[in-house]
Amino acid sequence: MTSNKITKRRLKDSVFCDLFSDKSYVLQLYKDLHPEDQNADIRDVDIKTLKWTFINSLCNDLGFTIGDKYVLLVEAQSVWDVNITLRVLFYTLGTYQRYVAEKGLNLHSNKPLSLPKAELYVVYTGKKDVPDVVSFNETFFGGTGSLDVRVKVLKGVDVATIYGQYIGLCHVYDEQREIYGNAEECAKETIRVCLEKGYLVPYLKEHKTEVADMLEDLFDEEKLREINDREKEQEILKRGIEKGIKQGIEQGREEGREEGREEGREEGREEGREEGREEGRADVINRLIQAGFSPEALSQALNIEGGLPSVN
Repeated sequence: MTSNKITKRRLKDSVFCDLFSDKSYVLQLYKDLHPEDQNADIRDVDIKTLKWTFINSLCNDLGFTIGDKYVLLVEAQSVWDVNITLRVLFYTLGTYQRYVAEKGLNLHSNKPLSLPKAELYVVYTGKKDVPDVVSFNETFFGGTGSLDVRVKVLKGVDVATIYGQYIGLCHVYDEQREIYGNAEECAKETIRVCLEKGYLVPYLKEHKTEVADMLEDLFDEEKLREINDREKEQEILKRGIEKGIKQGIEQGREEGREEGREEGREEGREEGREEGREEGRADVINRLIQAGFSPEALSQALNIEGGLPSVN
């Protein structure tokens, strides 16, 4: 895959972002989340998706306001990651910062500013059992911190909602990816099955070519990631084996050195004991001679052949 395609995917050029770059689909999403508000129309929708936050490498999937009532931030996540709450915190602060600047609001006013109510969501397309709501405070501080954002998790295929249809599309793609080893065939069959199941039909019919391209890019990127993951696993395994061999050799050397030192110490102790015995015997003999015993008598008594050793 070319570097341009990799960059394209990293910039979140996904089906989700493309789908919700259209205000009509954003409005549909809002009404799915707020079925009580059927009076909202497309003129109330203002897309506020951030291209950067306090950390320049972060940009969110979807942010929008409905008049001055709500600001909704929605992230799409295929692999569960609890750090999403920290990223959503950045997105929320960045969105409010932009809102205050655009409205010319005075942060030092004596009265509370009129702000739209924030609602935070994650559209989870994986199949792991995840909670319905995740909390920044609980995730990072066990609920003891002073700051919190709570993110509602939207999950499960539901043809009645646009986000449920998007989840359905992702599941179909995952299934077709297991069947087809070719990006083009996988993308083509994903679109066919989704149209058959009623997932995002108007969008897929209108943007069939673009969606196919994005799915092919995603297929290629995931294949590349799998290859990289396997290579990383092999490299880690190789380094582990090499480290184990090195540690084994070093341990063997150390054990050998310790064994040699122990043998040397034992030989030294034996030599010391022998020298001590000789010195002790010579001292005893010397004191006996000084006490008046003759060397001949002592030699016979101690059964020493060749006479007594020289003593001081």
